[in-house]
Amino acid sequence: MTQAFQQTLFGDNAAVRVMVSDLYAFEFHPQAYAPSRDYDGRFGHFDFRRHYYGRIGDFDSKEEFECACWLDTQAQKGRLQFWVRNLVRRAGCAFFLQKADGRFYPDFLCQLPGAILAVEYRGADRWKAAEDDRLIGGLWAELSGGRCRFVMVKEKRWDWIEERLH
Repeated sequence: MTQAFQQTLFGDNAAVRVMVSDLYAFEFHPQAYAPSRDYDGRFGHFDFRRHYYGRIGDFDSKEEFECACWLDTQAQKGRLQFWVRNLVRRAGCAFFLQKADGRFYPDFLCQLPGAILAVEYRGADRWKAAEDDRLIGGLWAELSGGRCRFVMVKEKRWDWIEERLH
């Protein structure tokens, strides 16, 4: 099953079989953000001003928290409109990309002028195991006609996100 799924997505002429369109676009509704836990300050404090919702779902690591701080700072500078801490396995209030063996939920979604940027922070110890996530995120961006962008970051390489803001 995994091999057939991968062949469908990444094989020859995949663009004929796979499409990114607004037909099934995910929308963040103002009243539909329901994290299992709100961020409680355990990794540090930051005055988040540009998160789309008044509450922020918890971060899995200090690095994710620092990534959110960087994104919020960029939003305050006007480089992105707002960002969202994406939720995992929360039907109706989370964005995901389908993989052969499950779903990939990028950590953050950012609204840019005319585009959406999905950002995943991955620890260096889990980088190799995340290849499928990088592939599906890259395919989503590639087939979107410039409306979607994707980046997976490790080791606080904020410059990798920077490249996708333009």
